Amino acid sequence: FFPISDSKDLVVKDDSSLYRFQSPYYWPWQNRPPDNVEYAIYLAKRTLRNKQRHGLEDYELEALSNLKKNLANKWDFITMQAEEQVKLSKVLKKADKLISDSQERAYWRVHRPPPGMVSSMEPCPVPTRSWNGCRTRKKTIEDHRREVELLKNSLSRTRVKVSQALESMVQHVEIYMEYDPLITPTQPSNPWVSEDLTYWQLNSPLVEVPTEKRVRRWALSMEELVSDPTGLQEFTNYLRKEYSHENIRFWMAVNDLRRSAQSQISWKVQEIFEEFLAPGAPCE
Repeated sequence: FFPISDSKDLVVKDDSSLYRFQSPYYWPWQNRPPDNVEYAIYLAKRTLRNKQRHGLEDYELEALSNLKKNLANKWDFITMQAEEQVKLSKVLKKADKLISDSQERAYWRVHRPPPGMVSSMEPCPVPTRSWNGCRTRKKTIEDHRREVELLKNSLSRTRVKVSQALESMVQHVEIYMEYDPLITPTQPSNPWVSEDLTYWQLNSPLVEVPTEKRVRRWALSMEELVSDPTGLQEFTNYLRKEYSHENIRFWMAVNDLRRSAQSQISWKVQEIFEEFLAPGAPCE
């Protein structure tokens, strides 16, 4: 509520001053937040009235100037609306006019507070379900039972100790340090230093005769083998001799599908089905 007087002192005092509660129409949760056009109409309306009683504050004058620039294409409409509202206010009685002005000013003081004042309408930085009109559902007995069951399963699950995790990392580094040029010097020489291209030629994606070091890396895992173009080619040739190369072709098609654009998914899935999965397919 607010005092019905011209005083700018908003402190509630124990005296004979009359107070009014804000009309429900101006309650913040009744309507959506006002836009700049509505604020511009309010400010323009006050400039058309008695400057001594309805004069704008410095921050309001600055806001009005900015709104005139930003809403230049709508300013004729804003001025017309402000003039119309001023005409309607002249019909009201003096007491009703004073109450209406006080309520409107209180409304805009909430939605467009002066500089330095905390806005009570500032949104919470952490979203809550209540913003979407959804209340948090109370947990039922069944929900608590499922939660207890989940916690029991978590207790029985094997957890990796920090020492074991560190041991695995050390083992991984020891296995792959031979193939890391930052740890082990490149052989025969680093082409960036010596300008000798032999290293790049021996380790190009596709070579006729792979180096021994490269073959040893293939033996570490199947992933290392198929991720190397030369290793994938050698593995495909071996499977072709064993009359099972359609397995690696299917694997390659699925991996290509996983990395495809959304627009290509449908026809690539159809191709895989027709070639590998359909009854009587060439590579069934």
